[in-house]
Amino acid sequence: MDHLNRRKMLRLMGGGAMIAGAVAMPGILRAQTRELRIGTPYPNGGNMHQGLLKFAETIALESGGRYKVNVFTDSQIGDIQPLLTGMQLGTVDMALLGMSNATILKGGGSLSVAAVPYLFKSKTGTEKVVNGPLFADIFENVAKESGVRVYALGGARSPRALQTVRGPINVPDDLKDMRLRVPPVELYRAMFAKLGAKAVPTGLSDVYLALSKGQVEGQDNGFDVSLIFKWHEVAKFWSAIDHSFETNGWYMNNRLWESLSADDKALFRKAAAAGGADITRLGDEVDRNGVEALKQNGVAYTKPDLAPWRAALADVHQPFEGKLWPAGFVEKIRALPENV
Repeated sequence: MDHLNRRKMLRLMGGGAMIAGAVAMPGILRAQTRELRIGTPYPNGGNMHQGLLKFAETIALESGGRYKVNVFTDSQIGDIQPLLTGMQLGTVDMALLGMSNATILKGGGSLSVAAVPYLFKSKTGTEKVVNGPLFADIFENVAKESGVRVYALGGARSPRALQTVRGPINVPDDLKDMRLRVPPVELYRAMFAKLGAKAVPTGLSDVYLALSKGQVEGQDNGFDVSLIFKWHEVAKFWSAIDHSFETNGWYMNNRLWESLSADDKALFRKAAAAGGADITRLGDEVDRNGVEALKQNGVAYTKPDLAPWRAALADVHQPFEGKLWPAGFVEKIRALPENV
């Protein structure tokens, strides 16, 4: 082969290598994308689902495709307890759950204080308080002791009410001997026991069937969860006792969290803030239209006088003072100027 032909051959070989490299590069980029899973018991299509989609979208965009978050609603990869256990084991990366669900975790008992009835006064006040210094050390302790970190708090829930198959529920005595689905939080169990109800542990995804078959006769959640789960089809009485405000927690396996760079930790917090803002905004719309939605579906809506409920539950937290949380913690929260 003469010198000229050899140069042509080399150019062709070089061009082929460039083309092969260009073809291979997308595969390399795909290999660099880290896929993570986030699960929730909340159903598809609701404001919590929309917030999760915003979270995943923000992560993908802001990371330049380095991370892809796959969203699993409707308890597809576990209800509350399995999600928490999965994060401890490392089989689940992340979850969106109510903040109070962290009470199940080792080191999280003091978070039961957030379930003290009538402790918080509004959605916005709740989010400000739980994101403040009073709770920061608690969440850090939970991460260290349980291996699950609540790395962000945001996405306000509707105020919790009572939805029952018999009613109306006007005064505390109306709950006597009623079987209620109650969250796995010690304060909620104590609250309804004090009112004479019988707590029945039930996963969120099982509540519809339990209500329809009479295994439970009621549950306590707000419009945001109750309407999207369509419990109004089987439970036709709603009592707006509004006993608790709560925000969502963004949970992550703590080993995964510690493996992230400082910039990536900031990214996940930014994405959780964006997702939480969507949850709150869309939840506000649900709350504004909630009463009308219930009435359109044949649900009897009651707004009882709250004074008897407040009186009946005024001291329900006292047995836990100095045990689950430091003595005087409840009064500190009530006195905070942002708790309005």
